[in-house]
Amino acid sequence: MMSLEIISVMKHSTRFVYVALAIVCLLPTPATTFLPLMLPTTTTTTAAVTVSTGLAAAAAANEPADTIIAPDVMDQCPMGYFHCNISAQCVPQRLNCDDKADCDDASDEWNCVNDVDAKFWDHFFRKQPYGRHDDVPVETCYWLNSTNFSCLCRGDEILCRFQQLTAMPANLPATELAMLDLTGNNFPNIDEHFIAQLPVVESLVLKFCSIEQLAPYAFRRLSEIPLKTLYLDENKITNLPENLFSAENSLKTLIVSGNRIKELHNYDFQHLERLTELDLRGNRIETFEADVFGMLQSLEVLYLNENHIHQIRPGMFPVLTKLHTLSLAHNRIADIERNSFTFPRLLHLFLAGNRLSVLRARTFCPLRLLQGLHLNDNRLAHFELDAFDCMQNLTSLLLTGNEFKTLDPRVLQNLTNLNYIYFSWFHLCRAALHVRVCEPRGDGISSTYHLLDNQILRGSVWVMAFVATVGNLLVLLGRYFYKSRSNVEHSLYLRHLAASDFLMGIYLTIIACADIKFRGKYIFYDEAWRQSVWCDFSGFLSTFSCQSSTLLLTLVTWDRLMSVTRPLKPRDSGKTRIAFRLGLLWGMSFVLAALPFLPIQYFGGHFYGTNGVCLSLHIHDPFAKGWEYSALLFILINAVSLIFISNSYIRMLQAIRDSGGGMRSTLSGRENVVATRFAIIVTTDCACWLPIIVVKVAALSGCAISPSLYAWLAVLVLPVNSA
Repeated sequence: MMSLEIISVMKHSTRFVYVALAIVCLLPTPATTFLPLMLPTTTTTTAAVTVSTGLAAAAAANEPADTIIAPDVMDQCPMGYFHCNISAQCVPQRLNCDDKADCDDASDEWNCVNDVDAKFWDHFFRKQPYGRHDDVPVETCYWLNSTNFSCLCRGDEILCRFQQLTAMPANLPATELAMLDLTGNNFPNIDEHFIAQLPVVESLVLKFCSIEQLAPYAFRRLSEIPLKTLYLDENKITNLPENLFSAENSLKTLIVSGNRIKELHNYDFQHLERLTELDLRGNRIETFEADVFGMLQSLEVLYLNENHIHQIRPGMFPVLTKLHTLSLAHNRIADIERNSFTFPRLLHLFLAGNRLSVLRARTFCPLRLLQGLHLNDNRLAHFELDAFDCMQNLTSLLLTGNEFKTLDPRVLQNLTNLNYIYFSWFHLCRAALHVRVCEPRGDGISSTYHLLDNQILRGSVWVMAFVATVGNLLVLLGRYFYKSRSNVEHSLYLRHLAASDFLMGIYLTIIACADIKFRGKYIFYDEAWRQSVWCDFSGFLSTFSCQSSTLLLTLVTWDRLMSVTRPLKPRDSGKTRIAFRLGLLWGMSFVLAALPFLPIQYFGGHFYGTNGVCLSLHIHDPFAKGWEYSALLFILINAVSLIFISNSYIRMLQAIRDSGGGMRSTLSGRENVVATRFAIIVTTDCACWLPIIVVKVAALSGCAISPSLYAWLAVLVLPVNSA
């Protein structure tokens, strides 16, 4: 008859079989067997019914929803599909721009660069002035009576950077210069006398010059020289005085970013009728009136990002008919009133990194020509149905990093020319099936079409479910029919450990069946599934199994440690004490798994429903509600248990070696058996817990975790300890 030790080793050896089968398995998933899932029979919104016609058409034709279909008799493609340019084919949304030609004419891979969004980086970063002609060689400047002059020349540019100058360099050439770069010198006060020494130049750079004060009429001489670009950024300027610039100047670009300006006055930009670009980013501006920019009727680009603006209301901006780019990103804007923007030709609007929580109807009227809108990294939780009204020309919309988890498709239905949309969660693409490219296309585990998007995972989850259920069931039956008389306590612990791991098999079976039920149409059931009782129950089972397995394995290790290191010490192995220990561990595990069901705001509405496989691992959104609880489960408890188990088995092995005496040959064989068993247990524990702990800590530290890695951890690695 099988000994107690052999059964114990078999229990832990099944983990290796489990991992090996899961990795090599590419089984076709059964298509006819599934667990009936008790999900809501109605969709969450009425509009969701209308946008599902594309998938319904594919299903009616017995086609998978992510395959190419033919257009209807009117040569039209259903919702969620897009017509190839030449060939009579309809391509589903997620096959567009996936680096693989699906149309016969390959038109699904045309126009895949979001030119509108790509221009964001041109506005986010400004090239250094001295780097504009860095292909031209730099050489020493030599002029008459300039023996002590240490500036460098590059073509018609003079670079006097970081020369500790306190005044305008003397003996500058009288010929027209393209640029004079005085970056990094010391000019606390800029007055009319300083500028009087300025030669004829098109671009003047006074960056990092410790400028604290600009005197009135300081730039009066600009009426005499064709200065077009003025850099005053990264200084200590607190205000712009009246009559700073002269009339009839040629200034087109004014850079005053990175200063300490708090208020803008009506006279700050007098006589700048020709100005086309104004950069005020990185100051401390809180509010301003329309008259501030009223004279800038030639303005095309306005940067007000990284200031302290709290609200946008009607009247703050004048009608600027030529403005095409406005950045208000990274302010403190919590509210935008209707009809606040009066820029009939605006093409790009950046509102990222503010504090917006609600987007009201007709917020962006009359921006009828707007092409790109950035609303990422706000606090948006609600959209009124007409929030994007008047924006028929919008082609790119960025909504990542907000709080909303659902979106009514009617909010986006007026954006008929929208080609690119970006969310934080792939399931929100259900509201944008008419958009050619919707990102993200999945979270590593699920996609818009499948709960388990990876074919290997689909097959592996069935193998893992089989091994976890049948393997642990065999252990339970073996323990039932073979009742150990030598170590009843240890045998009982292993029986409970198998029962705990059996729960993981049930969880995996539910997930595998749900994957079949929603195959090819998952996006329309995602919200209902994640908020269903079955998902909550699955998440509970997974957490209950993981925690009980971890605690029971720790208890078994402690039991073995006492037996090996203190073999002569009397032990209380009464049934009452054993039952108390087991009851305490099961109770602790149950409480830990059931805590997210408490009606408290800390866990949110559906703690286990943050992902399609209903896990509380939360790597994809490490700081979601209840993240401290998730860290407690997967970092603290697992790490402490792993350290205890590893240390205990090292102590046991050492104790066996130290007890050798004169029975060296017998004990040597015993050492090998014990060492092998210990190696199996510790290795499988490390294979399960170490990757989870490391990746969880990395995610909390801000490291980007690959979605594919997350999928393998969640579906393969996490259940290893229960196999």
